[in-house]
Amino acid sequence: MIFKKLKLIAFVISIGLLSSCASLVESIGPSSNDMIFDLIAISENEVKGRKVNFNLSVNVPRSSQVLNNEKILVKPRPSVIQYYRQIAWSDRIPKLVHRRLLQAFEDSKRVRSVGARADGFDSQYDLLIEIRDFQIEPSEKTPAKNGIQPLQVKVTFFAKLIYEQNAKVVRSTKITRIVEVGAETRQNIATAFNSAFGKATASLVKWTLK
Repeated sequence: MIFKKLKLIAFVISIGLLSSCASLVESIGPSSNDMIFDLIAISENEVKGRKVNFNLSVNVPRSSQVLNNEKILVKPRPSVIQYYRQIAWSDRIPKLVHRRLLQAFEDSKRVRSVGARADGFDSQYDLLIEIRDFQIEPSEKTPAKNGIQPLQVKVTFFAKLIYEQNAKVVRSTKITRIVEVGAETRQNIATAFNSAFGKATASLVKWTLK
């Protein structure tokens, strides 16, 4: 009985953390009433540069279980996980990110060929990616006003470039991009996610092919 009470208290506290953003609540998953979000392919101009003379494989990124789904992740603080209601991604986040990353490398016209090793693609270099952040969280730049906490979108990739012949890590990097949401609307959230993802993707392509 005491354990049940403690669980109830913990739940109430976690909900209270979001009292300034009433629309941030848990959801089980996409429903027929959800607005579906997609990631927009970035412009070719954002990934222009010198060409490289090798084939590149880009595998489906790794992620924690909380990101391996179609939900919009919300972290009101680092130890608390919630999901935004009434919006969802069009696919699991790792698959969605993978599709747009491949497209970004293809559209750059800088690499000889690019594909996924899981499809039997043969390459000289492998790009291994972990999605560490892909979430809505309280803004780090803008303070709360009238009890309302502004939001930001945070996208972080950790990447390793592997030389396939000897499986050696050529180099690694962490790329984080943060974009303010502005007024809390579903459209603004979608725009912020696409902006943060686009900036992180452009940086990843340039870093990989430098």
